[in-house]
Formats: sequence, C-alpha cells, structure tokens
Amino acid sequence: MKTSDVFLMSIRNLWRRKLRTFLTILGVIIGACSIILMLSLGIAMDRNFEQQISQMGNLTIISVSAGYNQDAKAPKLDDKAIESFSKMQYVERVIPALMSNAYITYGKYRTNWEMSIFAADAEDMKALGYSAVQGRDMEAGEKNAMILGGEIPRQFTKVGKRPNWNKPPEALPINFQSDKMQLEIAQFDYMSGKPLLENMNGEKIKAPKPLEVKVVGILSDTNYEVSHNAYVPRAVFDQLAEEKKKYNEKLYGKQNNNRDRYGMPQVKGTYNELKIKVNNRDKVSEVQERIKEQGYMAYSSMDWLNEMKKVSNGMQLALGGIGAISLLVAAIGIANTMMMSIYERTREIGIMKVIGAKLPDIKKMFLVEAIMIGAIGGTVGVVISYIVSIIVNTVGGGIANIIGMYGAAKVSVIPPWLALGAVLFSTVIGLISGYFPAQRAMKLSALSAIKTE
Repeated sequence: MKTSDVFLMSIRNLWRRKLRTFLTILGVIIGACSIILMLSLGIAMDRNFEQQISQMGNLTIISVSAGYNQDAKAPKLDDKAIESFSKMQYVERVIPALMSNAYITYGKYRTNWEMSIFAADAEDMKALGYSAVQGRDMEAGEKNAMILGGEIPRQFTKVGKRPNWNKPPEALPINFQSDKMQLEIAQFDYMSGKPLLENMNGEKIKAPKPLEVKVVGILSDTNYEVSHNAYVPRAVFDQLAEEKKKYNEKLYGKQNNNRDRYGMPQVKGTYNELKIKVNNRDKVSEVQERIKEQGYMAYSSMDWLNEMKKVSNGMQLALGGIGAISLLVAAIGIANTMMMSIYERTREIGIMKVIGAKLPDIKKMFLVEAIMIGAIGGTVGVVISYIVSIIVNTVGGGIANIIGMYGAAKVSVIPPWLALGAVLFSTVIGLISGYFPAQRAMKLSALSAIKTE
C-alpha cells in the first residue's frame, strides 16, 4: 500500500467520525494552549526580572571591594590586584572606581548638593555600558569632557535660592555644542549659597578655583546605578581630587581628611572598589566566585537575577505541570478514540487482511490517524495561544501586578521554540497514544474480524 493511500484512508476515516474527531482534537487544543500559555507567563516573568535588574546595573559588571576588615593580612585592592584580575579568563577590563564629590554650577544655577564625580575615560564608559541618550558619548583622548547621569539636570536650583521640594525643578536644557559647566571644589553654606571661607579654627581660607568642563552627553535616567553620577576623564578627576584634598585639609585639618567615602581610613595606593567587566554574561558567576576565593567581597546584578530566576523556574515548573496534566488527559482521549475506532472497524480490518493488506500498513494507518489528531490539535493550539497572548499583553496590566510583574511590558511571551516544541510534543503524544491501539489492530485475526457484525 502506498504512503499516499495510507494518508488518504486516514483522512477519510477521521472525516467519517467528524464529531468524535473534533472532540478529540479539541482536547489536544486545550492541552496545548494550557501548557503554552502557562509557560509563556514564566518566560515573560524571566524577561521582566532581567529588564528590572539591568536597569539597576550592567549584568556583566562585577563590583569588587576589600570589605571593612582591618586585618593587616587582608587582601588589598591595589595595582597588583588590578593586574591579577586582568589576567583572569573572561575578564575584559578592570576599572578602579575613583570617586570624589563636587557641586556643579551651570550659569546662574547650582546643584542642590554635591554630586558624585567618577573617573572614567571613553574606553571605561564603553566597557561599563554607559551610553549617552542625549548628546554623544565621550571620545578617546578628550581632556575636559563630562557625561551627566539622567537625573542630574533636575537637581539644579538658582544660586542663592533654596529648592522647593513640593515642586521639584524641571530638567535644565543643555546645549552640548557650546555650554560649559564648573565643578565647584568649595563647600557652600546651605542658607546663603556662599562658599565656606573659614576653617574650624576661624581662620580665613581662599575658595579654590572651579574646574571648567564641557558636558557632551547625558545618560539614561532609568539606569539607577548612574542616574545621579557624573563622569569625567582621569586627568580632570585627578586635578579635582587633588584640589579637593587641599581645600578639605585647610577647612577640616589633615587628621580629618584621610577617610574614604564610607568613613574608613584611606590607605595610599589602594582603591575602595573595582569594576570588572566580563566578556561573557554566562561566566559572570564563575569569575565572581574566583574573586571571592581570593578573599575579596564581590557582587553583581547577576546575583539578584539568579535568585529571581530560581523563583521564576519554580513557577514555570508548577505552571507547566498544570498544562501537562491537560495534555495527558488529551492523550487518554486520543487512545480512547483509536480503541473505539478499532472496535467499530473490526470487520473492515479483517477484509483488509484477507485482500492482502500488509500488517505494517494497517498499523501505519492507525498511527497516522493518531499523529494527525495530535499535530492538528497542537498547531491550532499554538495559533489560539498567540491570539490569547496578544489579548493578555494588550489588557494585562492588572494581571502583571497580581503575579508580581510590576511595570512589565509583556505578561505573556511565546518564543518560536515554545510554539514549535508544543506542536512536536502534541504530535508525539498522538503517536504514543495511537501506538497500542495500532498494535491491537495489527494483531486481530482476519477470520474472527470478518465474522464480526
């Protein structure tokens, strides 16, 4: 018997029992939809977690600190440590997190408090993934450029006026072609806005000259890691830090000016923190563990993402299990339909054997019918799942909040592999469900089958 004949006979047999075939396929459709939509919720949750974490920081950046251990034998973050980390596999770049503070003045406006100023050249900014959304990125070799975090333009108030916290100021417009800003090294009186020109002993001191820089770009205000920071080339930072140190020594005394930003004693030649860029996101945890083994403290956004994914994977397993039960019920329905078909077509099977039909062809005919039920049900289930997913994503804001996906762009995500997998899985379910009925049909005695009324 030709393969085409087997297919045609299978289609005719299914069509003769339209209602039963439809109900069996409907069971597969419900099962396929259940498992696809359940898993799509988990996949959307995964992507939402990743999006939320990426807004908190680059997923391929590891922050390394020496901790607060005062043990003299504890590892230090110094140039030797930088060299050691740079030789590690998968490490692309090691960046010292050099930070100082300064007020930023822009014409008649000044920031409400000191901003965090970090040292970063063009290569550092690229490695950290800090790209301007307004203006342009810093270029290699630029001497007096500055990149602002997205929230800084909203932190300015007119000099001499106190900010109105009930009505936060709007972001100041910045002309990246011509406008310049000043990094104010001096401390300012909160009430008058004037620089502090007397030290702790009442002695007069001079106000340091501000550093003039050109703002070339602004970073995104949704990246919370950088939104309140400013970034300048190393040469500008070194000058700022040196002038800041001299001014603070005059203002507070040398004994009070040897502290880092955490209030801990600052050891010359060491760093408070290093940023390590890993060239493969899948290797971040591996590199992080190797750093911890050396006695350093290391953390990354992947820590949060991995924890969230554990929760998400558990939910996916539970949701997928619920959908799988529906598909199991559909498999039982296919097996039941095929068994009933054998009982109804016993005489037909006997005649086929008598006129010379091969046993494998009879078995193949029943298997093809079962496979068609599974494949059709799976395909229709995928189409319906996509339609439901679109509807849920359109009106699913409330659903997202209920299941903890706050602010999610999509509540349901059906990737191509899930759709294809659902069709293949449904087809395999049909094949398995039809196997034993097909075996039974093949083993029927021809004489007893012909005698059956």
